[in-house]
Amino acid sequence: MTAPANTPSVWTFAGNAKDIQRLLTGSAQDLPRAALLCLNRREAATLLGTAALDSLEAVAQAAARLRAAVCEAVVITGDEADYADTPQASGWLSPSATPGQTQSHPDTGAVFADAAAQALARGFVAMEAIVMAWMARSDAVSQHGGGPLQARPDFAQRIANLPHFSLPQATDVSGFASLLDADLGLYAVVDSADWVARVVTAGVRTVQLRIKNAEGEHQRAMVREQIRESVRVAATAGAQLFINDHWQLAIEEGAYGVHLGQDDLHVADLAAIARAGLRLGISTHAYWEVCRAWALRPSYIACGPIHPTQAKAMPWIPQGNNNLAYWCTLLPLPVVGIAGMDAVRSEQAAQAGAAGVAVISAITAAVSPEAAIVQLQQAVQRGRSQPHLTAPLLPQPTLLPT
Repeated sequence: MTAPANTPSVWTFAGNAKDIQRLLTGSAQDLPRAALLCLNRREAATLLGTAALDSLEAVAQAAARLRAAVCEAVVITGDEADYADTPQASGWLSPSATPGQTQSHPDTGAVFADAAAQALARGFVAMEAIVMAWMARSDAVSQHGGGPLQARPDFAQRIANLPHFSLPQATDVSGFASLLDADLGLYAVVDSADWVARVVTAGVRTVQLRIKNAEGEHQRAMVREQIRESVRVAATAGAQLFINDHWQLAIEEGAYGVHLGQDDLHVADLAAIARAGLRLGISTHAYWEVCRAWALRPSYIACGPIHPTQAKAMPWIPQGNNNLAYWCTLLPLPVVGIAGMDAVRSEQAAQAGAAGVAVISAITAAVSPEAAIVQLQQAVQRGRSQPHLTAPLLPQPTLLPT
């Protein structure tokens, strides 16, 4: 399959070596930069006139040089892992399972570049296009029987094709405790122990204590007390309580679980959370963030924003129910839909396959939170009683190109 005519430029060594060299030497200042450059390690070393890129640091440095001079984003592929340097994120992509075959087939580079070009043409940003190209190449290689390499139409729905994406600081932690009840249902997100008590008394059995803007040492005692009381209340009610961000206090106070955003993954002691036996939920908004979460094998993955939300300012495109259905189909662990949820949308999220529906203002801003909880829980049950929404073969973009 060839890319559409309006595809942003994807350059390869075979097709663009001369232009790349001209840009590297500064002799083609008027030449447009590529949207994405796809090279293997040998090709990158040849273009840069360096020794073999035989270390992780050397690959990352080569990618930075190429991106500065030649392209908006670059991926340098290798036998076991690929390095991506893009405006959205940078890091290593590696197999999520032991590959059945190697990627040494001569056509793998072409499959990768073509899939990336098609993803860019559909409006995906570079980092997501790279993930999709990885999945297409992985699928083509895994089922190669001697003929031309070609990914199956449903390559992006196969979890074996989804790569891991590295954290900025390396970790070998992978695998957190499973949920005692994977049926998360209505998932209330509240900001105080009083609210935790109120929602669990009303019948909510999954709740998150989310106290924001309380990172200072002078606020630590207040946050600890809120967590301690919330743990007590939730345990008495048999509810699954997750503490947002404050993972150290969650461990110390014996919380059931922790919920972390992508920025928190950079600083949290994931090994300590795992050793303590706490469950872990992770927020995701895009393909590469899902890959990063998937590498950690958390207890659940939250996907959003599914709908527009006023809870926080975000650059993400609301994903809608089709994307939610896609993530629920792809990921073999509980998926939580979050952002902009009311009763109607909660029903739709449950129909899309969400194990949990995270709700904030539809509960806390309601005239009667208790009545709202009843309506929301009934909506979730209605959604589950209906035929599941069919997931698309491919998701929709989640971030506007810049």
